[in-house]
Amino acid sequence: MSEIAVQIINCIDEQITVLFDQNWFHEDTTWLHQLILDKIPDHQIMETILGADRENIRFRWQDAEFALNFEYYSQSCWICAQDEISTLKIQSLFQLISKNDV
Repeated sequence: MSEIAVQIINCIDEQITVLFDQNWFHEDTTWLHQLILDKIPDHQIMETILGADRENIRFRWQDAEFALNFEYYSQSCWICAQDEISTLKIQSLFQLISKNDV
């Protein structure tokens, strides 16, 4: 299998969605979350939660809390704010990760 890349990043309804250029497996999420988080300087991973078909990475950036989510069965990847104050920074985060294509 060739290396997976980001196809498109959108921000819809205060949620950032990431679409990859090919289907991915649960085992790929470590590579995929690194691909995205590498675009966010000075972030701190707070927690990683593994499930049967899902992975959630909670992280802090600019005093805001977000969750990077992967769901294998639906091939979904999204970032959401963890509280109302963090929601105010979702557009800045979107601009950061979508510039220069991931």
